[in-house]
Amino acid sequence: MVLLPPALKGQDTIPRPGVFDEGYFFIGDGDVLKFKSYVQFDGYFPSHSSPAYSEFLIRRARFAATGFFRQQFRYMLYGRYDKGKVDLNEAFIEARHLSFAKVRAGQFKVPFSLSNLTSSSQLDLVSRSFVVENFSPNYDIGLMLFGEDKTKYVDYALGVFNGAGLNKRESNNNKTVISRLVISPFVSSKNYIFKQLHIGGSIAIGKQKTDISNATYKLPTEIPVFEFNDSIRQDGNILVYGLDLEWLVKSFSLKGEYLCYKAENLARNSILTDFSASGFYATATFILTGEVKKRNENVIPDNAFDPKKGKWGAFELAGRYEQATLSSTALLFNLAESLNGLKAITWGVNWYVNDDIKLVFNYSKHLFNQNINLDNKYYRNSNTVLIRLQYQF
Repeated sequence: MVLLPPALKGQDTIPRPGVFDEGYFFIGDGDVLKFKSYVQFDGYFPSHSSPAYSEFLIRRARFAATGFFRQQFRYMLYGRYDKGKVDLNEAFIEARHLSFAKVRAGQFKVPFSLSNLTSSSQLDLVSRSFVVENFSPNYDIGLMLFGEDKTKYVDYALGVFNGAGLNKRESNNNKTVISRLVISPFVSSKNYIFKQLHIGGSIAIGKQKTDISNATYKLPTEIPVFEFNDSIRQDGNILVYGLDLEWLVKSFSLKGEYLCYKAENLARNSILTDFSASGFYATATFILTGEVKKRNENVIPDNAFDPKKGKWGAFELAGRYEQATLSSTALLFNLAESLNGLKAITWGVNWYVNDDIKLVFNYSKHLFNQNINLDNKYYRNSNTVLIRLQYQF
């Protein structure tokens, strides 16, 4: 049960774009076709005592064709070209005849986690928290029912999925059920302090039968901090659940989330055990230039960058604290290597140059409760400067 981004909401009839709407449109009688894209050019610069390498990379490059036909059917074809790899990201069709009961079928982002449902182009920081990035259900193939009540107090989604993940075949006869519920108790209030307070919950229940040999859980810099050994299979139930909160007041936002992951029956030779992970984060942002923070949208500067006119765009401060704990039983039975917990703090500045260009500057410090090994060197912490240049249309 959980909150849905605008990508899952939309209008029940074809939206007619304005002059400055994102993307490029082709509009016909009862049909709209829209092309949109974004690219993220990242740079990672660790200190000499951190387990990572300095590098530039194309973190994400996405291109989508989406639109409406016959007034109330929506479709999406979305490709990803991340880190030089080409994949199908989303491909679905929706029936949107009823605002309280829409149906979507295909491959898309499952309705789980506030942070995970936020588009990567609209993140407050360069990366999501460790526990969300590594343990939240993400893209999958399935069927979903979703909608909202007329007062918009409640958003819901309920879906049935393979459970195998992005572009993967099913591995057993069981399906994963994922649901999300978001309550906005003061959405009709005239009091702006609590009007944009949203409380959500998500749960995913399924069963997997798959090889998890050498599966890794990584930092934003792609450094593995927990890695399963070889010859390990998981054949049992998987339960993931989480709670989240989002609160926006004019230029200020506060977001927090708790997530718990449990996997049963990890087997290697005669060893049989379970694996679990849990964690939370809290993120706060404040726009220094006075623009209003909106849900699931990048900040649109009141004064787009134009130095000749003394205009410099919008500037936002952002910070996050997070913790994560990983099951120690996998380490005790020699099923995995490396740490079983970490803490991290990240802070930075977002510069919204205009509607299309965004620059992000972050400093992130991770503290490990055990040493991790990289190239035969041991590390107890990681200190990294992360930058991002994002362009979208």
